[in-house]
Amino acid sequence: MPTSKMSYKEDKGFWIEESFMQLVFHYIYKELIKSQYNLTNKNQLLEEMKFDIDGYTTGSMSLGWRRLIESSSDIQTLIQVLEHVKLDLNSKGMYISVQELQNIQTEDNEFKYYYTHPFPISGPIKIVNALIQMLNGTWTATNEYIEIDIA
Repeated sequence: MPTSKMSYKEDKGFWIEESFMQLVFHYIYKELIKSQYNLTNKNQLLEEMKFDIDGYTTGSMSLGWRRLIESSSDIQTLIQVLEHVKLDLNSKGMYISVQELQNIQTEDNEFKYYYTHPFPISGPIKIVNALIQMLNGTWTATNEYIEIDIA
């Protein structure tokens, strides 16, 4: 699995296996597309996430938030989206079912090969928590690798 660095401001961020980030982007996209969220660059952000979910950025995936999330209002809205993503993930129990994983809409033919067993929600939650910390300015690492336990 290729890995990419997800960074936001001041090059602070983390390294992650891209298929895990694709999964998280799927859940963020699913929440952010709702009309209740207003972001300055919402359509562009959704397009870029969909591009990532579809596997077109393999080997060069990034957040792109640095140039798309500009105002404090946008930051707070995105944090709200991420908090709702966590609620959605937690409502699934301990695992995301294989059926749900296999039903994720993506043009990436390899994506579904990674998800043939129930996937522990602790992994996506860990990534979402890191993203929230980055938006809050409390994430301090510049070169951390986020390990996801899939057992």
